[in-house]
Amino acid sequence: MPLSTPRIAGVDVARGLALLGMFSVHVFGAFEPDDSPTVAWQLAGGRSSATFALVAGVGLAFTTGGRTPRVDRGSLASVAARALSVGLIGLTLGYAANAAGLEVDVILAFYALLFLLALPLLALRARTLACIALGLGVVAPFLVHLLQGALPEPAFDGDPTLQDVVTDPAGLLGDLLVHGDYPVLAWTAYLCAGLAIGRLDLFDRRTATRLLTAGLALAASSWLVCSLWLFRWGGLERLQENEFYDTTGPHARDEALWDTPDGETWWSMLSRAPHATSPFDVLHTLGSATALLAAVLLLTRITVVRRALLPLAAAGSMPLTLYTAHVLFLATGALNGSPDLQYAVLVAGSLLFAVVWRLTRGRGPLEALVAKPAREARTWVRGRGRETGREQGTPAAARPVVHRSAPTESADRTESQDQHR
Repeated sequence: MPLSTPRIAGVDVARGLALLGMFSVHVFGAFEPDDSPTVAWQLAGGRSSATFALVAGVGLAFTTGGRTPRVDRGSLASVAARALSVGLIGLTLGYAANAAGLEVDVILAFYALLFLLALPLLALRARTLACIALGLGVVAPFLVHLLQGALPEPAFDGDPTLQDVVTDPAGLLGDLLVHGDYPVLAWTAYLCAGLAIGRLDLFDRRTATRLLTAGLALAASSWLVCSLWLFRWGGLERLQENEFYDTTGPHARDEALWDTPDGETWWSMLSRAPHATSPFDVLHTLGSATALLAAVLLLTRITVVRRALLPLAAAGSMPLTLYTAHVLFLATGALNGSPDLQYAVLVAGSLLFAVVWRLTRGRGPLEALVAKPAREARTWVRGRGRETGREQGTPAAARPVVHRSAPTESADRTESQDQHR
């Protein structure tokens, strides 16, 4: 059994902030009644979900060796089982979202495929993963746009459900890969970046400082270059003419800047709007997510700040539970006429539940539910491997050795440990 390291408070706080950002976008929406973008959309749109995906990659790195990748068939089976469990929850949650007519776009099924596609990447080093992340950030949006005309569109409307696995498997795969709001081909960039970050020494101040500098540089440079294209080189006019040609009124410019283009033409690659899946969008949100995580890692080194942020850290330690709960809450329609109150109830309820549950029970309820099949899959596969080794006469000296000095984190225990550093 690998030696577990203490939870890193900054990682959980970043995940908690991402959750609250996603809540805000789902409650307040993208646009006001007068078609101007909401504050929630301008601040958290795209950035919060990107942070969620990036931190998921960090957690995946922790459960597969930390700074030193330790990937065997057992750990691969554990990740696969965890992904399938998350996908099952997401597809089940789709029924509630569709019945209530929510425009939430449940992300969990996309995450499940994202984790499965990440299996071949788990053994790679941080530098290789970082290069893949940046390469995907530039190239993957063009591949997504190209493949949208090749892969079948889903026959279902709304969020995918378990029924679609049987009735429209090709459409479901096309939706998850390229047609949906979180196209996995492009979103693998966030997961790769998170895996790269998780392979670093996140207890080191210099590492966090470098991540902050790199994240800010990437976010600012991509935003600046996109601004030049849009405002100096006629990109905004081309975008309006080709992607928002039916938009009129005083806020037509705002919609072209902040609304997600349909992707009918290649001009959509100039958009920096949330979920535009353009190189500018992916690189900017990738940099923003990295900078946010790094900033929180630095802030939580200060004891008083870390203690003040404990409710956010508690919420970030059970993201699957709170994400699912917020979708079910929104599906009830409670407080729909009062978005400010609805958001306040969501935030207060989530933080209060997370703190109480964390102090009394430890791991979040859905996190514990998902961990069980993951643990059993790992144990079963490793047991089969030992039996095969004995049958073939594998000497004990040839078996993998786990060095307890390595900063590793057990996949089935990491969610229940306290944050002491």
